[in-house]
Amino acid sequence: MSTEIGDPAPSRAAAPMRHRTLAEHAWDDVVFVHWRHDAATLARLLPAGLRPDVVDGSAWVGLVAYVFDATRVPPFPPSRRLGAMTELTIEVLTVDPAGRRGTTYLTVDTQNLPAVVAARTLLGVPYTPARAGSRREGETVRHRSVRPEGLLRRPLRGPRSGGPSPTRYAASVSAVAGEVATGRLTAELTTRAGIHARLVGRTVFWQRQHDPLTVRRADLTQLDGDLPDAVGLPGLFDRTPDSVLVVDGTTVRYAWGDVVR
Repeated sequence: MSTEIGDPAPSRAAAPMRHRTLAEHAWDDVVFVHWRHDAATLARLLPAGLRPDVVDGSAWVGLVAYVFDATRVPPFPPSRRLGAMTELTIEVLTVDPAGRRGTTYLTVDTQNLPAVVAARTLLGVPYTPARAGSRREGETVRHRSVRPEGLLRRPLRGPRSGGPSPTRYAASVSAVAGEVATGRLTAELTTRAGIHARLVGRTVFWQRQHDPLTVRRADLTQLDGDLPDAVGLPGLFDRTPDSVLVVDGTTVRYAWGDVVR
C-alpha cells in the first residue's frame, strides 16, 4: 500500500465543509471502472500543480458513470427541474501540494446542455454534450453516451470548416453488482475529498462530501467505445480493468475548497 496515503479514505466522505454548501445532488446506479496506469502519461493530462495520486503503488484512471438527479441549492428545497441525467466521466485520481486527494475530470459527458454550460463556466469542469442514457434491470446497471457531431461536440471552440465529419466519441458500460466490498483500495477508488479543476487560468479545488458508501464488487459485462481517444488515452478500454465496483446510490454535496495554483 502506498506510503503517500495519510488519512483513512472513509473519513474524507464525512469531513466538515470548510465553506457553505453550494449544491447537493443524488447519484444513483454508480459504476466505477478503474485501471492502474503510467503516472507520467496521466500527469501530462492534468492542470498545473497536480500530480496523479499513488494508491496501492499505482496511479489510477477511471470511467465513472451514474444517474444524476434531485438537485438542491441551499437554502431552497430539492428540485427536479433539471431532470434526471446520465453523466459518464473519465477521471484521474489526483493529489495537490496541500495533500488534498481528489479527482480530476478529463471529461463529463451528459445530455443536459444547461449543466454543460454551468459546469464549464462556474466550476471549470470539462462537461461535454452527448446523447446519454441509463438503465437498470435487477442488479445489472447500464450507461451509454454518444457525442453529437459538429459544433455541439466542442461548444467552446469555433466551428470547423471543411474536412471530414468529426469522430462521434462514445462509451458504453454495463456491470452486474454483487457482494459488498470493503478495504482500503475500495475506499480510495470511490471516496475522494473533492474535485480538482482548471478555472479561469487557475487550478482550483472543490470540496465534496457524502455519507459513507456501501460499495459492491461487480462483474463487467460490457465496456466499449472510443471516448478515451478524446482525452488522450487511446486503447484504455482494450485493457482489462483492475477494479469494477457499484454504488446503488448516495447524496453528494459540494462546496468551495481553495485555489491550488
